[in-house]
Amino acid sequence: MERRRRSGGRRRRRPSSSRAALRRKVRELRRLVPGGEAAAGSQLILRTADYIVRLRAKVELLRALAELYSGAPAPPHARAAADEECTYGRVDP
Repeated sequence: MERRRRSGGRRRRRPSSSRAALRRKVRELRRLVPGGEAAAGSQLILRTADYIVRLRAKVELLRALAELYSGAPAPPHARAAADEECTYGRVDP
């Protein structure tokens, strides 16, 4: 039995399970990142990186405020985690 070929001589492939998994992950990222639904693929990655940096900054701010209002310094493990900051997309003055 001879298989029919589409124009261009290529056969249609089913998406592999890794492609399907990637599509699911991208869909989830679009849902989680503000403005992700409207962003193109490459812009989605940049928006995601920017969002991570902003979230880390908010966490550091909240930790500092909690320390300020409680009067007690943050536990050592919390300070160590805050010190491990993301440098992606960061511009040094």
